Amino acid sequence: MPSATIDLAALANLFSSDRFSADSSTCQRCQVDGAIPAAVVEPADAKEVAEIVGWARAQHAALLPFTSGAYLPLGNPPAALDVGVSLRRLNHILHYDPGDLTLSVEAGTPLSDVQKLLAEHNQFLPADPPWAERAALGGLLAVNASGPLRYAYGTWRDFVVGLRFVTGEGKQVKSGGRVVKNVAGYDLTKLLIGSLGSLGILTEINFKVFPRPPETASFVAAFDTLEAALDYRTRVVHSALGPTAIELLDANAAGLLNVKQLSSSHWSLLISCGGVPAVIRRFQTDLDRLARELGAVTFTALVGKEEQATWTAVRNLVVSARADNPNTTVIKCPLPLTQLGPFIKKVQQVAARYQLPTAVAAHAGTAIAFVYLLPAANTADAAQHMAQAATETIHAGNNLGGRVTLPWCPTEVKHNVNVWSPARDDFTLMQKLKAQFDPDRVLNPGRFVGGL
Repeated sequence: MPSATIDLAALANLFSSDRFSADSSTCQRCQVDGAIPAAVVEPADAKEVAEIVGWARAQHAALLPFTSGAYLPLGNPPAALDVGVSLRRLNHILHYDPGDLTLSVEAGTPLSDVQKLLAEHNQFLPADPPWAERAALGGLLAVNASGPLRYAYGTWRDFVVGLRFVTGEGKQVKSGGRVVKNVAGYDLTKLLIGSLGSLGILTEINFKVFPRPPETASFVAAFDTLEAALDYRTRVVHSALGPTAIELLDANAAGLLNVKQLSSSHWSLLISCGGVPAVIRRFQTDLDRLARELGAVTFTALVGKEEQATWTAVRNLVVSARADNPNTTVIKCPLPLTQLGPFIKKVQQVAARYQLPTAVAAHAGTAIAFVYLLPAANTADAAQHMAQAATETIHAGNNLGGRVTLPWCPTEVKHNVNVWSPARDDFTLMQKLKAQFDPDRVLNPGRFVGGL
């Protein structure tokens, strides 16, 4: 809740009227778990971001950086929220060298705009997170959002080579550079990625980009059982093939997507590949043979628009689930490869005990499970049941060597569950870093791990 003592007039005087607003409809755009800022301001560059932070320190005000707002629901309810800092005007391409495979952009630049530019040179950023069509790069790095392509290319930490940001002290800091071989100084880049804006506000990002494969194709194998689907996954992972993505979906997840290529009555394993035509043919031959050996019900090849539409739907499963019911709780758990099956079965048992419908998906090649707890119809205590089921799931995943978080859930659930899981042994170090970068707690206070 905004503080009654902050001097908004002093902040308004820093900007023209079209870049400062205390209008309720504008402020509603960046509400988080019922908390609404008193104003929204739109800086045009890093210098103005630093000025905003300086004002916030003097006023003991809390800032919420955002652009599209797609990922604002992640994290704890804010401990305080006074002013939203929209980065949508920081949307310029600063440097692009196709021959050197390097790109520099401002943090408010939409990912979709960057992909369109790179496509003109048969290049791309291997990032396919949910809301890729509208999310901006700064927000995607702040939450470390990724998608199926992480199997082959990794996450943002693997292809961001440098960045600039403003700390909670209002200092402008540079980390890394524009080229891959840059080892000077501390690697603050990886520290900022995934920190939920709790250490600094990103203003500029440098990437290494990648050539697009000359051709792509995808293949769907449907199985009667989870065990058979995971056996297929394991055989592919340990084969000589090098897929770009391996995704697992149960019948309910396929039903949410309503994509005809995914079975609404079986476990589907969706595999993508890229390369020259001979490579594509090798994939199809080997995957088809292996699917038949393991008793697949169907095996289907996807190319062109059909392939593209299927992957767009799969990466946006959370978008579809939350559009269908905003009270859906999403459980995420990275696991050892061998523990993906046991975790899924355990969660299904827990959900059944609380009479909660579920949908299951996973980045199967990297064993990152996503379980969707769907509110039961006409159940008054659905939020309580979800909180109880989520708590049991956190313990189950952690006991299997995973790390459970709840990236998406209703505010009522957040009040009864630690969405980040219990703090780890390194939490004391995290507290020291927060104190160093943001001593006055003006950046997203309370929303990150342990209430940082």
